Amino acid sequence: MRLVKDDPSGGGVLKRLLPTIATLLALAPPVLAQGLDLSDALKALPSTLDWQSADLSYESAVRQLEAALAAQGLKLSGGADYTLREGSGSGLTVSGTASLGVLPWSSSADAVRSAERALERAALARREARNNLYIALHTQYFNLRQAQADLALAQATLALRERQLQIVTAQNQAGSATLSDLLTAQQNLDTARSSLLSAQGALELARLTLAGTLGLNPQQLGNPTTPPEEPSLPDEGLEALLQRALASRPDVLRALSQLRDAEENLASAERNRLIPNASVTVGYSDSGSTLSAGLNLKSGTASLSAALPVGQATSSTLSQGYSLGLSLSVPIFDPVSDSSIRTAQTALQAARQALETARRAAELDVRQKYQNLQTAQAAIAAARAALNTANQNLRTAQARLQAGTGTSVEVQAAQVSQLQAQRNLEAALIQAQLAALALQNALGADLTAALGGK
Repeated sequence: MRLVKDDPSGGGVLKRLLPTIATLLALAPPVLAQGLDLSDALKALPSTLDWQSADLSYESAVRQLEAALAAQGLKLSGGADYTLREGSGSGLTVSGTASLGVLPWSSSADAVRSAERALERAALARREARNNLYIALHTQYFNLRQAQADLALAQATLALRERQLQIVTAQNQAGSATLSDLLTAQQNLDTARSSLLSAQGALELARLTLAGTLGLNPQQLGNPTTPPEEPSLPDEGLEALLQRALASRPDVLRALSQLRDAEENLASAERNRLIPNASVTVGYSDSGSTLSAGLNLKSGTASLSAALPVGQATSSTLSQGYSLGLSLSVPIFDPVSDSSIRTAQTALQAARQALETARRAAELDVRQKYQNLQTAQAAIAAARAALNTANQNLRTAQARLQAGTGTSVEVQAAQVSQLQAQRNLEAALIQAQLAALALQNALGADLTAALGGK
């Protein structure tokens, strides 16, 4: 079998590759001169729609707490009463009433405590949504870097397959390569062309995804310039991490808040069943003017009322002096209240089970994320060793070419292998960095604290 050697100068190879290079340049998407740094992309997160939507949900909970606090405060009302009587003239009386929830079990106080816990849960939901956006942006940013690396690798592979087909075609014409070898080379070229089209589509999709998250035009989106960083495991042991997660994770804290809601609801239902509907009123009247103060034990509300006659057509004997009024109503048979207590007890049991489920799920999630980070770190070492091997193979191929015992296509193939190894190492670093972020999120950390959100 006679081998056809390449031109060591590479001049002939370059001439044959010029049409392919021109085609690739025409198909490749426009490269923007301005790069996109990861820190700049993260700073743009607070202006995205998803971030603002999370803020609006939190602001809604703030408004609800403000309304509950306002309902708990002092309330004033005024009124007037005009009476026209046949034979006795007419009279106009103006009145005013002030009321305030003073007892800790008043309905307004219950509403405030409920709104406070709702605000806590809204803050947890906002932190959770922000963390998800933070991780999603990292993923999309590095997906774009990977898509660019895949496109460069596909372009290099296509150029290699075209060169290999040219060599096999020449060998076939010289009788040193079979038709099967020629068909295999042609199939490899077709596969490389298909991979190039797939890489171009993936790159466009990755660019559109990141631009959509940031609210930018894809044509205005610069190329990602920040490489991934190799993370390290937390200094704390796994058991300490589990304890930190149970104290900080939004899902666990949300389940704990809902348990407190259930406890408050049960206490309120039992209180409504046991406390009688009792009220006391103290009043004073003089010449038609009255002043009275009252306290409702069941609702926990104190009130103060005053009435003043503005004018009367005829005078009459008006009562004068103090008055004391007491009223009491004790529930003896109240199936509605009893049913409310049973419902609250069932809800409390469900909330306790939900909290236990959340804690178990949190422990499992932290263990899994911790293991994922360890696995990703091990993959980095393997990818780095593969890159060292690819670098050595490239140096060997270059040395063989200079010594006249190798070909330029062997060097080209080694360059493609090195490009593939570099891509694999960056992919391993990306997976490790994302795994570290996922672990911090599983521990309940606030990933976006440095972004300065409200």
